[in-house]
Amino acid sequence: MRLALQRWWYRRRLPSGPLRTLLEAPLPDRSRVVAATSFLAIDLETTGLDARTDQIVSIGSVPIVEGRIRLSEARYRVLRIEGSVNRSATIHGLRDRDVQHGEALEDVLPGLLNQLTDAVLLSHHAPFDLAFLNAACRRLYGGPLLVPVTDTLTLARTALHVRGVAVPKGGFRLAALRARYGLPPLQAHHALADALAAAELFLALIAHQGGTDRVRLGDVLR
Repeated sequence: MRLALQRWWYRRRLPSGPLRTLLEAPLPDRSRVVAATSFLAIDLETTGLDARTDQIVSIGSVPIVEGRIRLSEARYRVLRIEGSVNRSATIHGLRDRDVQHGEALEDVLPGLLNQLTDAVLLSHHAPFDLAFLNAACRRLYGGPLLVPVTDTLTLARTALHVRGVAVPKGGFRLAALRARYGLPPLQAHHALADALAAAELFLALIAHQGGTDRVRLGDVLR
C-alpha cells in the first residue's frame, strides 16, 4: 500500500517521461505465484560506495520470465562518467579508457525503466543498487525509482534463519550463497555476471521453498 501511494504522489508531480510512464503502470498482484511474475535481475558497478558522490560505470540486467532466465535478453552497458574511475578499477576492471567510450546514463536509463514497467527489480543487497538508481532517477527525472523489489540477500538470510543455520562471516556474499546452494562460481564484480548470479540464486532459493508455481510474490518482496 505504501509503495502504491508513493507512486501515485510522484506521478501527479513528475513531467512526462520514462519514470512517470513506469509509475503509471499497475503494480503486480502480490498473490501471484513467482512463475506468473516477471523479474529483472540488476547489478551495478560503481566508482565507489556513496550514491551521492560516486557514479555508475556499468549496468547488467537479466530477465526472469515464467520462472526461467532469458539469457538471450540479458544486457550489459558500460557508462561514460565524469572524471576517473580511480581505484575502483581494481574492483570492476573497467579503466578510464573503457568508460570514456561508454554510453551516457541518460541514454541507457530509459530502456531499463521500460523493462521494469511490468517487472520486479531483483538484486543481491538491493539497497546499494537502489541508492544509485534512485539518485540517477532524481537527477534525470525529478523523482525516485519506486518499484517492487526482491533482495536475494534478504531471502537467503530469512530462509537460513528459519532453518536455524549458523552462517559464518562473509557467508551472505553472493559467491558464498551460490556455493551453499550448489551453484557454480561466476566472475565477481562484473555487472552482467553478478546479475546472472543473482538470478540463478533467486531461482535456487525459490526451489528450496516449494518452487515457482507455489511461492507467491508477496512472500519474496522486500
